[in-house]
Amino acid sequence: MHVWILNENLAQELKKPLGLLIKNDSYKVQRVLSRIRDCKLLVSVGDATLDFLLSINIVPDIQIVDIKEKRLPRNVPKPAHKVEFHVSNPRGCITEESIEAFKASLCSNKPVRILVDGEEDLLALVAIIFSPKGSCVLYGQPDEGLVIVDVEERVKEFCEKIFSSMTLSKR
Repeated sequence: MHVWILNENLAQELKKPLGLLIKNDSYKVQRVLSRIRDCKLLVSVGDATLDFLLSINIVPDIQIVDIKEKRLPRNVPKPAHKVEFHVSNPRGCITEESIEAFKASLCSNKPVRILVDGEEDLLALVAIIFSPKGSCVLYGQPDEGLVIVDVEERVKEFCEKIFSSMTLSKR
């Protein structure tokens, strides 16, 4: 199985939000709702992101979770899916298995949940690269808020560049 490993320089590049940062404030709900209204496909990455969306009655088409928050165990987000994939994806990596599960989720009966053994953070790159244009990928920016990425050519190219710069390994 192929595994792509993130190096420290690339990790620094990914600390900046890939899209619009919605701050954790009293306007968060209305800002998120207005930004995701026209999304073709809605992808959430992270347990807290999924919990937030479900709390405002939004069920993402694809949900990527690892049952952790800031690397600490947490409760499983409530069921809000028809299909579930289980993948292994170590911290700081993207596995071939995770990529294949995301591609399969695009063709599956929605909503789909991808349950990650390891860490799901870098799968936001996979979601941006493989989601169709016009989709929205949402992920948490720790202690700041929620990032909404409008999937379009410029951000896809940036994520593809990061991905192609990762170290490829076989496991």
